Amino acid sequence: MKFRTLFLKIFLYFWLAAALMIGSQNIIYLLTVSSDPNPERRRGAFGEALNLYAESAVQVYDSEGPGAFNEYADRSRKVAGSEIDLFDAQGHPLTAPNSDEAASVASEIHATHEHVSHMTSLGRLTWGREVVTPSGNTLIFVTRLRQPYQPRGIPPLGIAVAILAAGGVAYLLAFYLTSPLKKVSATVRAFAEGNLEARVSPSLGNRRDELADLGREFDHMAERIEGLISSQKRLLADISHELRSPLARLNVALELARRNTNGKAEAALDRIEQETERVNQLVGQLLSITRLESGAEQVPPEKVVLHELVVQVVDDANFEANARGKQVKAVHLEPSSLMGSYELLRSGVENVVRNAIRYTESNTAVEVALRVRLGTAVLTVRDHGPGVPDADLQHIFEPFYRVSEARERSSGGVGLGLSIAERTVKLHGGSLRAENLPDGLLVTIELPLAGSQQTAQAPANAEKMPV
Repeated sequence: MKFRTLFLKIFLYFWLAAALMIGSQNIIYLLTVSSDPNPERRRGAFGEALNLYAESAVQVYDSEGPGAFNEYADRSRKVAGSEIDLFDAQGHPLTAPNSDEAASVASEIHATHEHVSHMTSLGRLTWGREVVTPSGNTLIFVTRLRQPYQPRGIPPLGIAVAILAAGGVAYLLAFYLTSPLKKVSATVRAFAEGNLEARVSPSLGNRRDELADLGREFDHMAERIEGLISSQKRLLADISHELRSPLARLNVALELARRNTNGKAEAALDRIEQETERVNQLVGQLLSITRLESGAEQVPPEKVVLHELVVQVVDDANFEANARGKQVKAVHLEPSSLMGSYELLRSGVENVVRNAIRYTESNTAVEVALRVRLGTAVLTVRDHGPGVPDADLQHIFEPFYRVSEARERSSGGVGLGLSIAERTVKLHGGSLRAENLPDGLLVTIELPLAGSQQTAQAPANAEKMPV
């Protein structure tokens, strides 16, 4: 998954933010605790326990004497690991002090008359305070805890668990936010590929947020576009079908006119026949493009030997081009085959070649080449004509698009041949593009090939020269 995806960005940013919050809170906690000179106050119950501990030890000494206190101190050392010492009000030891630190704490308490706590570098706590005995004497109690008091934040394992939990929440949040966008993207892709019935709302469930609103707006737009395109296709198909009948009657009337005029209006009748044939071809092209755009034309799963198809198209087109003082020749052919419709592919390639014949200069040749590149057949058709303005290259495959009215009228084209070729190529999973060369136009068709390629030699009549 690339980092540019919105899902990964949301997931990582939220997770990083949660991890920083957890870490910063732990650091603030440690800094706050370490700066507290009296941590036992902050610890509440622990401080109260130390006070009870001090009063209990002083009461044993005052009521039962030093011997009982020593036994009490030994038990405390063995059971709790704590060392306790008693000093008089002036800070003089009443028992053998366990450490110099205890005597230092007692002197400090004598001077300040406040309880004191010291923390060693290892985190061991020494704590002391003045205690008034039942008999009214003031003694200083000092204890040194064996278990070090060390302010701790969240332990490392707890931090790891918290960060993992934050990662899980961030993942769910990112998934919740981006899953509708993925559904919208998939629907838009399907719509762009020709599935005009693709809609977003069914996949969003009961969501009522802004993303659901976006999906509903897209569905509304898709319905409008589907209605407009469907109306256009129906109109085109209806007009094409309706024109067939009058054209047929016109042809019959034309034959009757030839018989009755005795050759006196032959030139006019020939002109009528020529224009009728053009209209008939236009109707046929309209019906073809309507079938391709509506999805009614399906690609049968049959094997097409592409280089043989190209040879046949070149031979037929060359026969037509010779009558105009032009040529069509195959300059390079590599054996290749694919799964698809022979008739559709032949029509598509033939339309591209015939378009090149229209615009190539007299005494020049339209050059056709077929090469295989990484499992793809690359068919190029090059003419030696005036080319196409760069601004129009993106539009020449649109139905009825004309680069120049005068140019199309003189060539006899109506702007459907390349449109049919483009839709035929896309129907076979390929692509078609055009580019200008210094002395003509180059149209490139790319088609995915079948799984295995034949190793047969190219036809002998194909010249081996680059385009």
